[in-house]
Amino acid sequence: MDRNVIVIAGAHNSGKTTFIEKVVSMLSEEGVKVAYIKHDPKGKAKTDTEGKDSYRIYNAGATEVIIASPNKISHFKKVQDYTLEDLIKSIDPKIDIIIVEGFKTAKNFKKFEVIRKQENRDLILKDDLDLVGVITDYYDFPLRFDINNPKEFIDYLKSSILEAK
Repeated sequence: MDRNVIVIAGAHNSGKTTFIEKVVSMLSEEGVKVAYIKHDPKGKAKTDTEGKDSYRIYNAGATEVIIASPNKISHFKKVQDYTLEDLIKSIDPKIDIIIVEGFKTAKNFKKFEVIRKQENRDLILKDDLDLVGVITDYYDFPLRFDINNPKEFIDYLKSSILEAK
């Protein structure tokens, strides 16, 4: 392997994370981009939670943090700038559908706005040409889905998006 890789190992609660946190902090202060990979063989790690290893190392200055468990990999990455397109490109191409929460200013993506009667507001995306439908309990829109009946929306996704490939 043509990479600079070191392994720091030890028993549970031996101080590995505390040590690595300090090393990452000092290296990143010097402008070194550090990636951190933590093996979680039992799948017990909580990620992005204050005080947990991934949170500590990420906040110490690691550019990338990967937690590798038997059934999942969590990946945090510091970036200067990115687009929704960049994020989508990083997702496994075998995924059938990507549901994005937020990114309301992104262009050329089918959008659905959730709006509830109790909010007492107009649509945020009312002038957005990418707005396809509304998920609501009251709002009148040409294509609307009952917020209390998610199956209705799922059926739409299956017939209009998933089968339209």
